[in-house]
Amino acid sequence: MVIVAAGRGARAGQANGPKQYQNIGGRAVIAHTLEMFLAHPATGRIVVAIHADDHELFRQAAGSQAERVTAIIGGPTRQESVRLGLLALKDHAPGQVLIHDAVRPFVDAELIDLSRDEVRPARTAALELVELALPAARRLGCEHELGEVERLCDRGSGADEQRAAYLEQGSLLAVAQWLATQTVAGL
Repeated sequence: MVIVAAGRGARAGQANGPKQYQNIGGRAVIAHTLEMFLAHPATGRIVVAIHADDHELFRQAAGSQAERVTAIIGGPTRQESVRLGLLALKDHAPGQVLIHDAVRPFVDAELIDLSRDEVRPARTAALELVELALPAARRLGCEHELGEVERLCDRGSGADEQRAAYLEQGSLLAVAQWLATQTVAGL
């Protein structure tokens, strides 16, 4: 498991430091995230990619949980932090690796199980996530938004349509012409 926590939270503002170290319910966001994954029976070794300046922040925020994970220095981007986290797991050769953002603390066991059960097509995974989110969406009054995800899965994405145009015509020119037609039709 790789938890990325090297971000600076620039879009959220940094008046009190990066958002993974902000308090929710009296504890740092990252502490909530670590607690959920450390408690899950299927979670193996956990690597947390932190910013080079955050050793003390991480130690304080994680408390005793810090001893149960491997903290590494992440990179300047999320992608680089993930890469470095995967490298830190290389010698342990896990069959699967979950990647999670430290600032997403309210994951539950059901979502962890869903994401690790098996490799599945993106459409299938998206529809399973819609089903999982449906009760909360109903409570929040935004169920119609999930319907949009279902409709997208049913009709396919623009990439699916472009691929179909290429397979049908056998040329990139056909894809470009299809895109031009779709653009004009959408105006």
